[in-house]
Amino acid sequence: MEQELKREWSRGYIVEHWTRVLAVTVLVVTGFYIHWPFMAGGPGSFLMANMRFLHFIFAYILILGLVIRLYMAGFSRFDADWRDFLTLDNFTDLPDIIGYYLFLTKSHKEYRRYNPLQAFAYLAVAGCIVIMTLTGAAIYHGSLFGFIPCPATFGWVNNLMGGEPNTRLLHLAVTWFFIIFTVIHVYMSFMITAVNKDRSITSIITGYKLKTRHS
Repeated sequence: MEQELKREWSRGYIVEHWTRVLAVTVLVVTGFYIHWPFMAGGPGSFLMANMRFLHFIFAYILILGLVIRLYMAGFSRFDADWRDFLTLDNFTDLPDIIGYYLFLTKSHKEYRRYNPLQAFAYLAVAGCIVIMTLTGAAIYHGSLFGFIPCPATFGWVNNLMGGEPNTRLLHLAVTWFFIIFTVIHVYMSFMITAVNKDRSITSIITGYKLKTRHS
């Protein structure tokens, strides 16, 4: 058996991925500052105003990125991967991939692009982006795009959560989900690259991954 380079990701997917990485990074930093100003300034300061501005700009970018990713999943010629997420096999194949990640087995089944754990994790990320959008709008005392009053339009979120303080806690909790997910995601990428020697970690930059060619 030999290995050969094959395209795994399109340029559009790579751009969308790194745009999402940048957006989440900026949102986490600015979000923590808005919650707890850890540099000179504070409420009402010029720095706080800019942090809030960046937070909203990159929130829009993150939402737009999710919309583009959903479109790509359904309609892209190369990146149409919705079947990897919406299949019952992901439930039945969970023991196979969990055993591999826990080093209980030396190999796992062949998957098209995402294994079951990846599929569930990426679906969770998409769901969390939606949650962050709704909770962020619900705790924002202003208007979106200059004409959508947040407290009036998204007040139902606070009612559902039992009050604005609970909505803020959920917003903060999901922020920690993104942080923990990123750490695990990076670790797993390096680990799989080291074990499989398939250039997984660099494929999200070059677009190419080493695939085993069966003779």
